[in-house]
Amino acid sequence: MRSAKMKSALGIALFAALVFPSVAWAIPGARHKHGKAPVEGVLNVNRASEAELQLLPGIGKGRAETIVARRQVKPFASLEDVARIKGLRRLVQRLRAHLSVEGPTTLHPIVRPASAEPAMAEPKTGPPERARSGA
Repeated sequence: MRSAKMKSALGIALFAALVFPSVAWAIPGARHKHGKAPVEGVLNVNRASEAELQLLPGIGKGRAETIVARRQVKPFASLEDVARIKGLRRLVQRLRAHLSVEGPTTLHPIVRPASAEPAMAEPKTGPPERARSGA
């Protein structure tokens, strides 16, 4: 009986994970699970430094080093050349709007303004006021 309950609970948990996956990446303005700020603009992969490459979600130190090393041998003629690097095909497809092989790099993190909520009034420090009866 106990194993049947455990299997049932595991099945429900698995079903919930499949049906309700995390969709933070689909919500505009949501921080991604990798902790990088959202970006806007275009990055020229033939000119970008490792630090600039690492601004992109999914590109860490290792992938940035691989891209820089590969372009030193031969500059990328197209984004398909970048996608041919092992492990980068899906990433290039996902980031295509932010990637270029020519032109200037305009990529930068999106800076959000501070909250425009008004400051709350400070609490009074004196004794509490008592309600006065009008009669």
